[in-house]
Amino acid sequence: MQLLVIWPELKDKDLELIAAETGADVLTGFTGEEALKHAPEADVILGGFMAPEVLAAASKCRWLQAPYAGVERILAAKWANPEMILTNGRGIFGPNISEHVIGLMLSFNRGFHLCRDNQNRKVWDPHLPIPFRELTGATVGILGYGDIGSHVAKRLAGFDCKVVGFRQHPGPGDEARNVYGIDRLPEFMTCFDYLVCALPETEKTIGFLDKNLLHLLPSHAIIVNVGRGSLIPTEDLIQALEEGWIAGAGLDVTSPEPLPADNPLWAMPNVIITPHHSGFTAYYKQRALEIFLENWKHFTQTGKPAINVVDPSLGY
Repeated sequence: MQLLVIWPELKDKDLELIAAETGADVLTGFTGEEALKHAPEADVILGGFMAPEVLAAASKCRWLQAPYAGVERILAAKWANPEMILTNGRGIFGPNISEHVIGLMLSFNRGFHLCRDNQNRKVWDPHLPIPFRELTGATVGILGYGDIGSHVAKRLAGFDCKVVGFRQHPGPGDEARNVYGIDRLPEFMTCFDYLVCALPETEKTIGFLDKNLLHLLPSHAIIVNVGRGSLIPTEDLIQALEEGWIAGAGLDVTSPEPLPADNPLWAMPNVIITPHHSGFTAYYKQRALEIFLENWKHFTQTGKPAINVVDPSLGY
């Protein structure tokens, strides 16, 4: 079995573990040239950040395991083998990204970002141009109540927050837990102190949180987006911040990425930008490899992986 690993973060010890656990002939494609060279030989590919040409050349590949949740670029590429099964890293980002979300919320509440700016200028000023806030008793909307969203809710419970969740496909009993379909979002927007966004990118989510919805939020509301930048039209977000429709935005994702240097969001005091790294903790790789190796067992036994199989019609 030829296993092509296209995941530059993996070290020699990781590759040794993969080889020992799978018994496969492990090929590495840590550069575009290497990946393209080995793609026609691969029965399985582990990795996700690859040029479309690699998938177009992977004619033997029966299964691709991506080590992250968002797979829109893979789905948009042409596959040499249209029967290839795609699995993703859903379930590995809940704890790490949810902590990032809480960190952004607390930073806005206490003005940590403004204090850091003052520190760089060597300025001691206890009177920041924002009111100090608490999470205590706050109402938080979570747009994208999957693995990440549910972990955010779990952590917010410790702050006595009221959480209202929204997902693309709510299940039986969800409403009893204050979880609704995303079509119900407008009904609740005026209630939110914070809106946490953790949706994947699909045709339905691109541009979903536009100026019409942003206008419904209270002026003190803060948006935290850790899903995909395409959810919020950038010009609409800039207008909402400049005109005071909302109080601030914590962005681990932007549109486009990287954010151009001349984009006004960089200079706004009520914006905190992190470079799409909220999931990169020491546990990220460990969890991703656990999913891959468990899927490998299913693949070798049945010919198909069983965990986190992506439905191309849904986009996740």
